[in-house]
Amino acid sequence: MSGTPDAIPRHVDRGEMIKRLRRETFDLVVIGGGITGAWIARDAVLRGLTVALVEKGDFASGTSSRSSRLVHGGLRYLRHRHISLVRESLRERGLLLQLAPHIVRPIPFLIPVYEGDRDSPLLLRIGLTGYDLLAGSRRIGWHRTRSRTQVMKEEPAIRSEGLHSGLFYFDAVTNDSRLTLAVMLGAIESGAAAANYVEAVSWESAGGRVAGVNCQDSLTGESFTLRARAVAGAAGPWTDELRAMVGDAPVLRPTKGIHVVVPRERLRTESIVAFFWEGRPFFAVPAGRHTYVGTTDTDWTGDPGEALATAEDVSSVLAAVNASFETALEMADVTATWAGVRPLIAEEGSPAPSDVSRDYEILEGPAGVYAICGGKLTSARSMAQALVDRISEKERGRLSGRVGRCRTNRVLLPGATAGFEGYRRQSVHALQRGSDLTDEVAGHLIGTYGTRHADILCDAATDESLLGPVAAGSPVICAEAAYAVANEMAVKLEDFMWRRSDLMLFGSGVDRAAAARVAGVLGRSLGWDEARARDEVDAYMREAEGMLSFRQPVPGVAAATDK
Repeated sequence: MSGTPDAIPRHVDRGEMIKRLRRETFDLVVIGGGITGAWIARDAVLRGLTVALVEKGDFASGTSSRSSRLVHGGLRYLRHRHISLVRESLRERGLLLQLAPHIVRPIPFLIPVYEGDRDSPLLLRIGLTGYDLLAGSRRIGWHRTRSRTQVMKEEPAIRSEGLHSGLFYFDAVTNDSRLTLAVMLGAIESGAAAANYVEAVSWESAGGRVAGVNCQDSLTGESFTLRARAVAGAAGPWTDELRAMVGDAPVLRPTKGIHVVVPRERLRTESIVAFFWEGRPFFAVPAGRHTYVGTTDTDWTGDPGEALATAEDVSSVLAAVNASFETALEMADVTATWAGVRPLIAEEGSPAPSDVSRDYEILEGPAGVYAICGGKLTSARSMAQALVDRISEKERGRLSGRVGRCRTNRVLLPGATAGFEGYRRQSVHALQRGSDLTDEVAGHLIGTYGTRHADILCDAATDESLLGPVAAGSPVICAEAAYAVANEMAVKLEDFMWRRSDLMLFGSGVDRAAAARVAGVLGRSLGWDEARARDEVDAYMREAEGMLSFRQPVPGVAAATDK
């Protein structure tokens, strides 16, 4: 792994980014600011291309902030003989653990085995042996078998009736929004021009090929044209909408997945528990003071941005948990939910949603226009590499200079460093000695920002109030909000509450006082008056309350839930 010394990051000014988008001509314009678009931009700029990226919402505001937050090979895909997909994902898992050790961390998974299960212990051991071998030198550790007694000792919350044994193996977990943001900032710091809240609305062409993208800044209402030699669409579940702009046919079969969050005391696990219910795989994932469970897999036909967890969805997940753990969870236990739409590629034969391949496909449209869809969070880097390889080959001679080789597999992401665990321990001790920060806050800062954690505290040197927590009992401090404006292009309250932090999901949720406190910090940096701050809080509260809208089921859904 390589990388330059991690100096204090330069200020990221959205206004300056917009000026560059208006002024320059770019080798590659990327449409879509999720994990795949971010990796495309980072890959292309590290190869020497001039790169622009636009995202119609906030960075990672689509599927990339609504995943299961797992960085994994996909053990269950072995059942469908997707060997190459699993091998690629395991390779990428190993790379991400090195490229972003502050955001991606290994964690044990448990598969409890019950009498009469579809898969015997022997079959599971064979599958896990293959899984470990496919990881090769990037293996985290060998799987191991545990007796019924050992399983109950290590994970006492799981259902004991009929339990035969358990299998532990290793994968990884991440904060999907922060990972996307780290990749995006890495692209920007290497020279890419990127802006959130800029929508691509139509194409410009000349001489039979793409010449630019007409865009609108949704914050100001102003329009401009991005001049481009090539365009890459990475719009996730909006891919068909983007392709329709140039007359291309739809290619996706979108599916919706939801997750529910409950307090840790209502469902406590030490590892990620992988379990099946009614033929569907679920994960129960420990997340600080909470546990989240998911995911469902149902076809989706509406606007991906409007996907929410319904009463029927939540009821299904809670039923799965209560059948698999010694719990009696109710709707009132759910403190947050999220729903995302997967941009899966349509297949012949209409398999069940959970059986649709998670592989990806590169599509070519009019001359100079490319799109990529499918795939998953773990494999986004290699997807981007394949797309930039294709564009480099096809557009050779039209780009502004020589295109180098891919470097994203060895250049560390912002905040990363070699030997991170040792760095983490030393830094936690240093923060404890040099400030009044608690162990939890110190660990949170280092585990979120890595080597840049000290930069969060710079503003607090002159304003000690910024060291205070955003909400009672939360490790997130107010200084992070000021940092998010200056260095992470946060421009709305929701940007910080959901994607720069994850307070909306695992913290204050619908706490208006916490939202107002953050709005005050953001407003000082962004120049909000009192009316604008109130509007931001109101907008955020509507969004936060929307994730709990399942508590007021719509007609028809209630009947389905009661069955």
